[in-house]
Amino acid sequence: MKPVILLMLFCLPLFCLADQKYLSPSGVAVSNDGKHLFLACETAGVIQVFDVENETPTVRYAVPEVRELVLSGDGSRLYAVAGGASGRIVELDADSGEVLRSFPAGHTPVAPIVSPDGRTLYYCNRFSRTEQPDVHALDLATGKILASGKAIREPVTMQLSRDGKYLWVVNHLPLMAADDARIFASLHVFDSATLTEVKKLDLPGGSVSIRDSAMSRDGRYLFVTHMVGRFNVPTTHVDRGWMNTSGLSIFDMSKKEYVNTVLLDDVMRGAPNPWAVTVTGDDAWLCVTLAGTHEVMFVNVEDMFARIARAAAPSEIINNLAFLHGAKTRVKLEGQGARAIATHGSYVYVPMYYSDAVNVIEMWEDGPGGAVAHALQDPVAPDLIRRGDMAFNDAGLCFQNWQSCASCHPDARADSANWDLLNDGVGNPKNTRSLVFSHETPPVMITGIRPKAEVAVRAGFRFIQFTEVPDETVASVDAYLRSVAPVSSPWLVDGKLSPAALSGRRVFAKAQCITCHHGPFYTDGKLYDVGIGPDELGIEKFVTPPLREVWRTAPYLFDGRAVTMRDVLTTYNPEDRHGITSNLSEQEIADLIEYILSL
Repeated sequence: MKPVILLMLFCLPLFCLADQKYLSPSGVAVSNDGKHLFLACETAGVIQVFDVENETPTVRYAVPEVRELVLSGDGSRLYAVAGGASGRIVELDADSGEVLRSFPAGHTPVAPIVSPDGRTLYYCNRFSRTEQPDVHALDLATGKILASGKAIREPVTMQLSRDGKYLWVVNHLPLMAADDARIFASLHVFDSATLTEVKKLDLPGGSVSIRDSAMSRDGRYLFVTHMVGRFNVPTTHVDRGWMNTSGLSIFDMSKKEYVNTVLLDDVMRGAPNPWAVTVTGDDAWLCVTLAGTHEVMFVNVEDMFARIARAAAPSEIINNLAFLHGAKTRVKLEGQGARAIATHGSYVYVPMYYSDAVNVIEMWEDGPGGAVAHALQDPVAPDLIRRGDMAFNDAGLCFQNWQSCASCHPDARADSANWDLLNDGVGNPKNTRSLVFSHETPPVMITGIRPKAEVAVRAGFRFIQFTEVPDETVASVDAYLRSVAPVSSPWLVDGKLSPAALSGRRVFAKAQCITCHHGPFYTDGKLYDVGIGPDELGIEKFVTPPLREVWRTAPYLFDGRAVTMRDVLTTYNPEDRHGITSNLSEQEIADLIEYILSL
């Protein structure tokens, strides 16, 4: 096939996608010479090329369901991760957009990294079965997997040490009982050749919703962005970081040790949903996108470490909202959805997911200048669902901007924590529930205190974000939540129930699980005393939860005491009040779990 034909196939001019409403750039890479940006546009399924010198979008490379991308060391190849349950790695020629190869990559591949010698591509599967590996090393010469490792839960970001010997992999959420005194996500240090674990390191208590990581240019430090939930207090107010604060955790990569966690917030204003992070080329500034407030936070690295070194009580830094005062600068961005960031030379580039634009910030000796936005296509007015998605992630709707709906419900799911939301009195925290199908499965909240999701959404703005928002905004959030589709379970085989799950479906009926968990969402919407209460205030009856996508929502039960589905069916079901399971064989229990986790 002639090169000109390949160009026609894979380099789509702007007018070819005129019917595509949104681009939604979710990943960015800069060419080695700094002249081009490559933007992974998730909704449109294209890689948008942006001419930096002329400040103009140019061609688009078609890569359906593209999510993130990375350039090879010599800049000649683009490697894009794409797809959901049948994910793939796509290799493209960076100049022409020609698709050179495509490799199967499991369920939801993320976080691609190319080794310095260009021989190996590392990536993670965000979703996987409990026993399956989800961190992989792909030999780019043969297309074969060289080694695989196992993370804890939803690995979403990783960095390769400067010497190429160690792979640092960070998990999105904790996997532990939510009624523990401290809950936290963790990271792994793997041997990059074998992907065997060298060390496991924990983030501080309250650390959830990890989104990104970055390595200092000298290779000494790893920086991780996340929320810090204050789960141990009732949600009586939101100011001064009472519910959520925004953390940047620091690890010493040479010593493989945790250093500390600083807060990005100000005393009277939050910096919520920290997402993408990078470091300027001279290691002078940390750059963190604040997806909730549509800003970039610039932190003076030298000043930050000097403050950490002289802190009288290093363990209290994570509770000090004023710790970085004077060492950080906020830059307001044009548009919404700052979920990716890149630097080259004296410039910082921030694509805007909801605005189909890229912001450019020039760095000066004393810090950042202002942001200038460049459109990637003609503006398209967001529809009702898109407006609801934006509002769900917008901390500008919260008093003092401390949090958005997504702070406790990342991706409209759950943060794995218990919160005392005052819906049913003070002093009885409940586990966060996923919002998938919440509008189709009333009543809502674990105790059924809200008759339907529409009531809960309005109460959430009023009592959790301490604000009043227009009716049309709340209605758009309702529309967005109704539109959220479940992710296909990694327990399915080619999209279908496995033989074990088919057997488990029969056990599901035998154990009488189907009595309460039936219908399209596997719930009857009623309240039952299944022997797991009472809570601290004597409440014993709880709503039957939907089981669709339950594989993703651990821990389980009203207080998150059950880490696994096996715990639900056995350890916390001693009297068979939550399904008749005591007479089941070990194989029947295993098959039942297989079926439930396949829903």
